[in-house]
Amino acid sequence: MTQRQKLLLGTMLLLVGGITYLLFRPSTLLMFHVADYLGLSPVIDRIREGMTSAWLPEFIVYSLPGALWSAAYLLTADCFLQGQSVKTRLMITSIIPLIGAVSELLQLTGLLPGTYDGWDLLCYLIPYLLYLTCITKNKLIWI
Repeated sequence: MTQRQKLLLGTMLLLVGGITYLLFRPSTLLMFHVADYLGLSPVIDRIREGMTSAWLPEFIVYSLPGALWSAAYLLTADCFLQGQSVKTRLMITSIIPLIGAVSELLQLTGLLPGTYDGWDLLCYLIPYLLYLTCITKNKLIWI
């Protein structure tokens, strides 16, 4: 996969996760404040009104965006880490997936506000585990 393809796929995954949030999640989330700051709230509100009859499974709405964002980060980070050692690539690419996983585990223990979801935990970790497997087996399918 070329650098350009990785960046394009990463961008698409990021957008699909973001659009899922904006269309189907409660409007109290931080992303809505950012959209409001950017002046996008009227457009988003109009689209959301048209989506009132649309239904997606909870997994797609609440967990899958984490997997998409984790994979987007991995693709993008790996693209910029081209030529670095495997150790460096693994250290840097692990940041976002592990932050997501640790936040879920802290929610489970009650040390972080929020609702623990095992699917969320898996969605943060599966893209990283695939990346880890590929890079350590030297079968860099991402590249």
